[in-house]
Amino acid sequence: MKRKPPVSRLHKPNPKPRFKTVERSWHNGADVEIGLYARSLRNAAKTLISTLDRPPNPKTAWDATPIILLYRQAVELNLKSLVGEGSNFLPSPIDSITLFKTHSLRWLAQIVCQIIKAVRWEKEFKCEDVTGLADFSALVNELEALDPVSCAVHSKSRRRDGSAPELLQPSNAIRFAKKLDGLLDLLDATTDALAATWDLRAEGISVELDSEAGEDFGPTIQ
Repeated sequence: MKRKPPVSRLHKPNPKPRFKTVERSWHNGADVEIGLYARSLRNAAKTLISTLDRPPNPKTAWDATPIILLYRQAVELNLKSLVGEGSNFLPSPIDSITLFKTHSLRWLAQIVCQIIKAVRWEKEFKCEDVTGLADFSALVNELEALDPVSCAVHSKSRRRDGSAPELLQPSNAIRFAKKLDGLLDLLDATTDALAATWDLRAEGISVELDSEAGEDFGPTIQ
């Protein structure tokens, strides 16, 4: 029987603790609070998008750059949540302190790829702008490289009027935000699917992590 698309843990009135002891988690048991915060960052980014002056304007060209920072932190938190749930499937689980302290999206994405391969969900791990692990890594790397301060300091084509680099202009930032919306939905659904799969195993229900099981227990993104 096919698995229904996972329901986000944030919609549950009394979410079940992800771990028997909070010492095992990077968030010290605050997964619901972290999830709500990540969602608030995304909502704040969308609110800012709605206020942007779309036509090119050197005076407001940097107004879109906080959108990237808001999405970046939301993606970081969602990556950490996925790694926190999925590292149980790795031969050596990720150290919770290391996971808490890191801010490297590239490193987190590498661990996510290891987890997806471990559970054999490569074919299911996709959304509109992510057709596989290569696209996923490329999108995360692009987000990591779009730090506004780094772009300003290291830009080889700094503009005389002081406006933002092309990739951080409002129109491009808005298009990029849409890709990140899909990525965040994918990460959230995958995190819930990993938690459900681990819960079944903890309850003594055998779950074979092969290609066929991936269709039953893997994330479903329409």
